[in-house]
Amino acid sequence: MAESINAILRCWPLIGSLLASVAVGGYPGAQGVRTISLTRVVHIPVRMVNAQETARDTMDGAGTLTLSAGAVDEAPDGPDGLDILDDGRLLVTDPLRRRIAVYNAKGTFRQEWKIGFAADSVTVIPGGLVLVRDATTGQFHVFDRDGRPRSMEAATLPAPAEARVLTGNRGTVARPATEHTAGGALEIQFDQPGLRLLSLESLATDRDGNTYVALETTAGGEVMEGISLNNYVRKYGTDGKLVCEVADIPLDYYVRPVDELRVRKGIVYQLMTTRSDVQINEWDTN
Repeated sequence: MAESINAILRCWPLIGSLLASVAVGGYPGAQGVRTISLTRVVHIPVRMVNAQETARDTMDGAGTLTLSAGAVDEAPDGPDGLDILDDGRLLVTDPLRRRIAVYNAKGTFRQEWKIGFAADSVTVIPGGLVLVRDATTGQFHVFDRDGRPRSMEAATLPAPAEARVLTGNRGTVARPATEHTAGGALEIQFDQPGLRLLSLESLATDRDGNTYVALETTAGGEVMEGISLNNYVRKYGTDGKLVCEVADIPLDYYVRPVDELRVRKGIVYQLMTTRSDVQINEWDTN
């Protein structure tokens, strides 16, 4: 009996670790790394416009976003850009209505920025500014966080962090120096049986020095049309070690996103426009 009690006590730290992992919404993956489950989904209503009407003809409320059906030689059009302000407000492009729609963190409509052009990307940058890209010309326009136009001279375009795939299971991502890390190349190792690494993208490095990386993978060897893709987002600590991973990212879009993934305050956001609504999926890595 005493031996049984001692065995339980010796295992208690491991049991406690497992319970703590489950309590924060994840479960231990390979080498003890937590996998983060979907935390929340924000649903925003949409309306499909047909060939006989334009988005500006619709009588729907300002809180409804607009879609147009694709044709044989063109893809569907609709909301394809997302970013999040520091106060949690969601900025969503609505190109057919030539505006940015603004919602609170729960998906309740708050206001619209009538920008006057079809935008396909919206990016929050330092200095209280927002960059919006014209889908037709590729030109950037600058607004403050209430939607008022500002001069381009006040904005600095963010430089994309270099990311390279070296082999089918290894790559590197450049991360900037912060107060907590010297920066440099972050080594990415992807060891999942039957899966091959296709691409890497650095999403963000936060103030604490954590870096968030998006990985696109596929099964097998050669890249072929119609292959099955899998997307992951990983969070790496200041020491370069993998902290946690998001693995259940859905890919069944109706409109292919330009700004698919964003990270703000440890939360991973995904924009997914379907035929029935716009879904903003959230995974809390904190």
